[in-house]
Amino acid sequence: MSDCKMIINRITIDGNKLNLSVAFSCEYNIDVTSPKAKIFFEQGKTTRRLPLLVSNYFRQKQSESCVIVCHYNYLIDKLFFNKESDEDIKIRIDFYYGDREYIGVPFNISSNVILENPELKVPEEHIEYECFDGVAVFDSSSEYERTDNKIYDKYLISFDFDDNSIVLKKVQKARYKRKIRPVSALIRLIFFIVRVALSVVLAPYFVLDGFFAALGVLPKRATKPIDGTVKNIFVQIKINFSSFLKTSFMRARVIDNLRKPIIAFFKYYYRVLCDHHQIVGNRIAFISGRRDEMGGNPAYVYDLIKDRDDIDFKFLLFSDPNGHSRIKNIREFMHLYATSKVVIVDDYFRLLNLVNKREGVKLFQLWHACGAFKTFGFTRLGKKGGPKQEDINHRMYDCAIVSSQEIAKHYAEGFGLSDECIAATGIPRTDIFMDAQYAENVKKAFYEKRPQLRDKKIILFAPTFRGNGQMSAFYPLEAFNPAQLYESLGGEYAILIKLHPFCKERFEIDEKYKDFIIDLSEEDELNDLLFVTDLLITDYSSVIFEASLLDIPMLFYAYDLYEYISSRDFYYDFEGFVPGKIVFTESELISSIKAKDFEQEKVDGFKNKFFDSLDGKSSQRVADLIVNELEL
Repeated sequence: MSDCKMIINRITIDGNKLNLSVAFSCEYNIDVTSPKAKIFFEQGKTTRRLPLLVSNYFRQKQSESCVIVCHYNYLIDKLFFNKESDEDIKIRIDFYYGDREYIGVPFNISSNVILENPELKVPEEHIEYECFDGVAVFDSSSEYERTDNKIYDKYLISFDFDDNSIVLKKVQKARYKRKIRPVSALIRLIFFIVRVALSVVLAPYFVLDGFFAALGVLPKRATKPIDGTVKNIFVQIKINFSSFLKTSFMRARVIDNLRKPIIAFFKYYYRVLCDHHQIVGNRIAFISGRRDEMGGNPAYVYDLIKDRDDIDFKFLLFSDPNGHSRIKNIREFMHLYATSKVVIVDDYFRLLNLVNKREGVKLFQLWHACGAFKTFGFTRLGKKGGPKQEDINHRMYDCAIVSSQEIAKHYAEGFGLSDECIAATGIPRTDIFMDAQYAENVKKAFYEKRPQLRDKKIILFAPTFRGNGQMSAFYPLEAFNPAQLYESLGGEYAILIKLHPFCKERFEIDEKYKDFIIDLSEEDELNDLLFVTDLLITDYSSVIFEASLLDIPMLFYAYDLYEYISSRDFYYDFEGFVPGKIVFTESELISSIKAKDFEQEKVDGFKNKFFDSLDGKSSQRVADLIVNELEL
């Protein structure tokens, strides 16, 4: 620990916010592009990990060291999900620099903090008089205050230098809870429907009034300057309807006004179900909003237990993007969530956010991805597209599975879960990679369909998408020229292309290459293609974890690496993490393939780091975990 130290430059509590700013100092490494700090909260047996955002990273040339300044504000009452406790909250700060991990970094307190609070008792040896940052304000004694019409708990801050921790001690408790009022919600819905009906009756008046107002015959409603008479008429008519309906005359706003009371009603319906129906002790409910039939990790688990007569299986499966708004799906979800002993999901399922899981129900997240690569969930706190601290997404899971203990902490952080809720069982769908018969069957089917590839080595090009999500996803086709690659390699390799399912635009492949450059983005399972792959070319796709299980050589064509790091980032420093050679241009890519320069020696260590068990029994371990929760 001696080569890394930390100074606390600011630590205050303002209402329910913990304001924290720290600075780390360590030996500089030119290869580290993305240092990271994490804050670890612990209250009894419950824990929570969150990022501490890096605001400055700079080198001190005279001492060959570097300084990393981090800060963030944390909502204390939102740290732990649906949990109230008077126990102290212990805070530990961890620092990750390249392949070095500093867990529980020793710290000193800035002298500026002491100057602002002379009553604070800090041993002289833990006061830092030369600081990395400006003046900090320390406030641990002010009375709790009313903020946003809510009274927050009061905490006192202290330091445990022997344990390298900060301690928040609750000294006063005062909370308000919002009650669900389905009757008032129903009345609001009825009045809104009545207003809509009346607006239809009054529509001719609204249209004529808006028409003459736009022409200046009647007084205009105040708006921003509008070009064009027709557009002005439309705006004036819209304002008439909006004023009468007391809502923005926009489809999304109208739907939202209708949706709120409906959701309030279903919340009430859920409470009635919980009050009047017992949990069925042998019931497992498989729920998914990404598929219409069983698939992925849940399917592998279900196949092991589906023939058991002592288990009651229920299913709610749909792939319709609007499925979470369908009344029949909401009703069925509420029923299953209230009565099933075990509920299983394999992705983000929005309806889980509507109600609090009743005591006795166990919720399992069999997440579809392997390993920990690109940051997700609460790890993206404070970044564009990231969640808010108060979001409840994912935080209700009782158990989430991961491929190894090494990445458990990253999933705990991303999902906002306590460490004890993460189980390193292995990922069920990876069992096929240890199944020789499955591999043989896949290869046979592939070459029967494409016999012209039998004598070719196969490159699989499988990049991830750019963009902020499904609606904006794309891969810049100009960044990769498959025909040029094929010609440059003298026909030694065939090229299979597998773009991310979110990407809609496809490569145009000349007729003369169609037998040896094949776009399979709409066909074949990605994992199955790995069984015939001799070289994987990717960038930031998590397919690298599955590829490592087959010891496939990999090249990382990362032409936009630093732009991607700034917008998305990774759990590990990319250049020291990936199990293969990184290239930044197509010419480098071609040269590396010709020279067979793949840095394949990295694959074995990577595989053993991210998979604890390579025995093909992950499905069985997950099945055992689930069945043990049932009352049989």
